[in-house]
Amino acid sequence: MIVALLTFMSGLLGFFLQWLLPAQYVADARGMVGSITGLVILLLALVLGLLVWTSYGVYTIQNVESQSLGPVILQLDFALERYGPEARAGRELLRAVVLRARDRLWGGKAGGASPYAQARADLQDIAAFFANLKPINDEQKELIATAKPFFTQVIQTTLLMSRQLASPVPKLLLFVVVGWSALLFLSFGLLGTFNVVSVAAEALGSIAVASAVFMILEFSQPYSGLFRISPVGVDNLIAVIGR
Repeated sequence: MIVALLTFMSGLLGFFLQWLLPAQYVADARGMVGSITGLVILLLALVLGLLVWTSYGVYTIQNVESQSLGPVILQLDFALERYGPEARAGRELLRAVVLRARDRLWGGKAGGASPYAQARADLQDIAAFFANLKPINDEQKELIATAKPFFTQVIQTTLLMSRQLASPVPKLLLFVVVGWSALLFLSFGLLGTFNVVSVAAEALGSIAVASAVFMILEFSQPYSGLFRISPVGVDNLIAVIGR
């Protein structure tokens, strides 16, 4: 709404400047203003399209990573289950890791330890867990060799998913894009004819720019936005871990 109002008011300001300035001034500057307008249109189209694509890429990557993590967690839990009751602590540790990732991503709980500090603590707990296991046959040794890389992969993937959401789209770049949009609509109002159709076109154009910014912000928040990734799969996974 702020972006739509800002761009629309910039267009109205352009109409006002056209009425305020002498007609000869506006006519003499029409060529220069038209050239600058073309430049701003090109910059805005390139950068705005890039931002939409980048934010959608963040959404897609998060969706793929969240889906690919499920089979890894299930294989790890199954390997620890096959090891026997001695691996119960590892299954509880795995469940705690997944619960923290769920709270951090879908619950919006950014407090507590930083993702790096938490990942380091989890790796230490994992190392201590495997150090305490005493395999008595080849099958248990094979299960440990299988579970170790899976555990590390889970920690690495959840850490990467958290860090990717830190600053997906620079806020300063968004401010620059909105500024270009305001300048563009100001030029449209300065060169256009003030009537109902022109004002309606300015309003529709403002809504279009605002909708693009809205898409950028929404795709940059894949776990809390309007197009958010559903947590149902993770919740079902948590219900299965440790059974």
